[in-house]
Amino acid sequence: MHVISDECVKCGACASTCPTGAIEEGETKYVVTDSCIDCGACESACPTGAITAE
Repeated sequence: MHVISDECVKCGACASTCPTGAIEEGETKYVVTDSCIDCGACESACPTGAITAE
């Protein structure tokens, strides 16, 4: 599963790239839900490098 760090600037690039809709907007950053299939699409879409594999 992937995680999103506090480096997230809430741009939404990851959410729009996720094929399963496993990324939702949280209060201060986007969060990855249990629907994550670990494909890594979000990781490469993030402009700040805030997403990493757990």
